[in-house]
Amino acid sequence: MKPRSSSKFGKFEKKKPFDKNARGPKKGEKGYGSPSRTPSRPVRKRMRRVLPIMDYKDVEALGKYITEKGKILPRRITRLSSKDQRTLTRLIKKSRHSGLLAFQAN
Repeated sequence: MKPRSSSKFGKFEKKKPFDKNARGPKKGEKGYGSPSRTPSRPVRKRMRRVLPIMDYKDVEALGKYITEKGKILPRRITRLSSKDQRTLTRLIKKSRHSGLLAFQAN
């Protein structure tokens, strides 16, 4: 009969303590992530329009941002920033409540 094979560490050998750094660099440290962080294609920054200074009484200018049905155009179509889109929405709603713009198209 064969004797049992001994474990990785002999009877009198000590186990190595757990090394936290053996896993590699942590987030924020040099060497974290893949070696080359260059994107496969160039990143294009989307050009955003800037909302011109408007008043809620300027119905013609606000009409450009409304569909034929009377809906407010979304950001992806108007290409406005979030802040400008919120401002535009506020102006259109204020204009509707004051009676200058219709809630629905005829």
